[in-house]
Amino acid sequence: MRKFRGLLLAMLASATFGFIPLFSIPLLKSGMELDSVCFYRFAFASFFMWIICKVKRVDLSLKWKEIAAMAILSIFYAATSFFLTASYKYISSGTATTIHFFYPVVVALAMILLFGEKISLWKIIAIIAGIAGVFFLSGGISGEKISLTGLILVLVTVITYPTYVVGVNQTPVVMKMNGMKQTFLVLFFSAIIFFVNVLVKGAHFSPLETSYQWEYAIALAIIPTLISDFALIYAIQMAGSTITAILGCMEPLVAVICGVIFFGETFTANSLIGMLLVFAAVFIIIIVGRKD
Repeated sequence: MRKFRGLLLAMLASATFGFIPLFSIPLLKSGMELDSVCFYRFAFASFFMWIICKVKRVDLSLKWKEIAAMAILSIFYAATSFFLTASYKYISSGTATTIHFFYPVVVALAMILLFGEKISLWKIIAIIAGIAGVFFLSGGISGEKISLTGLILVLVTVITYPTYVVGVNQTPVVMKMNGMKQTFLVLFFSAIIFFVNVLVKGAHFSPLETSYQWEYAIALAIIPTLISDFALIYAIQMAGSTITAILGCMEPLVAVICGVIFFGETFTANSLIGMLLVFAAVFIIIIVGRKD
């Protein structure tokens, strides 16, 4: 039952993560700087998570080892957010998602090569089905002239995000930590990282001037950040890094659905094939997970 809850949380994490373009792109188009968007995202999310921890009476006292471990992991998580969001300026969010989704392969390889995790043939099939599904959901990338800058930016996330996911699952002091406490710390440290980044650059924070910007900033902080990170940490604890990463295929699925519902995008044959492949990957992981 614990493993099954982990699978559901992994799907929730990746599904909510898929809302990042829906809320971040309008903020960037409104004239806000990228660093400011990322800072508001994590500052609001960490504030809301702090309230939840207080209500749940979660002990937030820290040891130096916990501070060091979470600060380092937060660098990789914050970097993922920065580079993925930055890539939207140069390539479509669908293409960026397609490339970013290669991170499950990196996670699986890291767990096999560095930590000796066994991976079954069915998990390999699920990885292939998930990646193929993402490719079709984004319409493929062969017909788009890809910006080299955008490509480099999103490729960075293929390294930073797996490092964070594997780190959460393999760092002893982090593994023993309460999930709510973990979530608060990664959000809080990420906010600090972007705050310091702005100061070091000598730039200024883009103010939230309109109700439109406030609404999108808060939605960005809650749906693809607070909920996603909270579910992700518990998913890793319950289901493991590899399975959680594979189930990240729910992210582009949500992106396609949002495009059809909110932006009137066409639901094509590629979309249907992609959805079926994603569902196949999820189904395989759930069945395999029950047998493990």
